[in-house]
Amino acid sequence: MSEHADLIFVGGRVHTVNAANDIVPALAVGGGRILAAGSDADVRALAGPGARVVGLRGRSLLPGFVDGHCHLASLGMAMTSIDCKADGMQSIRALQEAVRRRAASQPPGTWIRGRGYDQSRLAEQRHPNRLDWDVVAPAHPVIFTRTCGHIASVNGRALALAGISDATPDPPGGRYDREGGRNLGVAYETAQTPLQVAALPSRDEFRDALLRADHAYVAAGGTSVHDAGGLVGPAFGPGQELAAAGRLRIRIYAFATVNSRQHPLIGLLGTGVHTGLGDDRLRLGAFKVMTDGSSSGPTAATREPYTSNCHDCGILYWSQDDLDDLVGQAHRQGFQCTVHAVGDRAIEQTLNAMARAQREHPRDGLRHRIEHCGICPPDLRERVTRQGILPVMQPAFFWEFGDGYIANYGQHRADTMFPARSLLAAGVPVVGSSDAPVTHWAPLFGIEQALTRATMAGQVCGADERVDLTTAIRMHTIHGAFASFEERRKGSLEPGKLADCVVLGDDIARVPVKDLRHLPVAMTIVGGQVVHEA
Repeated sequence: MSEHADLIFVGGRVHTVNAANDIVPALAVGGGRILAAGSDADVRALAGPGARVVGLRGRSLLPGFVDGHCHLASLGMAMTSIDCKADGMQSIRALQEAVRRRAASQPPGTWIRGRGYDQSRLAEQRHPNRLDWDVVAPAHPVIFTRTCGHIASVNGRALALAGISDATPDPPGGRYDREGGRNLGVAYETAQTPLQVAALPSRDEFRDALLRADHAYVAAGGTSVHDAGGLVGPAFGPGQELAAAGRLRIRIYAFATVNSRQHPLIGLLGTGVHTGLGDDRLRLGAFKVMTDGSSSGPTAATREPYTSNCHDCGILYWSQDDLDDLVGQAHRQGFQCTVHAVGDRAIEQTLNAMARAQREHPRDGLRHRIEHCGICPPDLRERVTRQGILPVMQPAFFWEFGDGYIANYGQHRADTMFPARSLLAAGVPVVGSSDAPVTHWAPLFGIEQALTRATMAGQVCGADERVDLTTAIRMHTIHGAFASFEERRKGSLEPGKLADCVVLGDDIARVPVKDLRHLPVAMTIVGGQVVHEA
């Protein structure tokens, strides 16, 4: 470690996020590491020749944000897809017109992609389907992904390219909408897989998408992400090359994610590869299993039927024995295991599988996770705590989807969703994340929503589960580092740790909560290097 600082911050509010949550005026960085956090005088004394001194003028400096669950390649691809969340796009007719314009500007046979529609917000109150797309783009394959990422709407040409006909049966863990025996091109859960394979981006498209996502994160103060699926696979080669060349600034902890026994990444089991392979820039993370649907689809697997549909309890991908077997294999191989589980039925199944894996093959220091951990009533919270599971939650979901939670699950279940405060009070280090591109990637948006749990319509889901600012910051920094076994290297501003930090445009504690999402990011530093400066 350098004995002299080459970058110094003074006169501000430095949130160290150490065990005492100390806030000090100044920070010294040298050799890519944190040298000291303390008084202006003590930090200035460490300045080396030519050191840059940044006057914070009362602004906040925090550890670089860690997004504990996102999808980098999908985020980058979404940035060039038709944006279904944009103003004026809240009808199928508007989406059709956008597709018509794309079809006129793209060569025939090339894919037209859209991202972010929500049938509950469309004027027609339904999913768009092949009949809608076929009339505006007969010469192009079309694929639109619902905001949750768990439902896709395609046209006839896309179905044909994926080898799907009217006679294609619903796969385990998925289904197609049909009318009069005809496949309407609306695919749920695992039924999306052949369509996603057919629409797979090229290597160059993956590279460009990752660069766009990297730029978005560093501009928002993000310095580390946990890629929860999409990077390990065809995108990993371009990602590895970009990381090695230093073109990806963010640090990536990448999951291997499977949703069926036929998924190619099942082949990792039996190879001996496990969590931790890589370096501080790009590291292999958890083995992740998809086990139910989305909170907003809604396709989450619930114990009791939806309030909005008394015949629907969602989609569960696996039997208990099959999930036990898959999690058990990954656990025995040395992987950190994680499961996408939103509904209470899926969470219970996941806890059963993880308990059995540990019982049959005890390991120390597991840090197994549950991605989302959505509908989590008291009995399941007790089990999460007792089994030492790390829940990785998305506070920002309440803004976009909370009104739907109340409608689909009832207020009583919406209040139990993403129960951060209860689990934190029990000593569980709950992790904050965005699930981008499902919601906006900016960590400050997630921090705001952890404080409010407010919906677009002004309702609140579980007021008792709101946390304070200090806790929300920890959820998006040190807890994320802990969930990737990296809390000794990053996640707080303590001597010896990687110099990953973010300077905000104001004192975060003085900004009204409702405006946190708009708080500017003035500077982002990764490994002591300024990678973004407003």
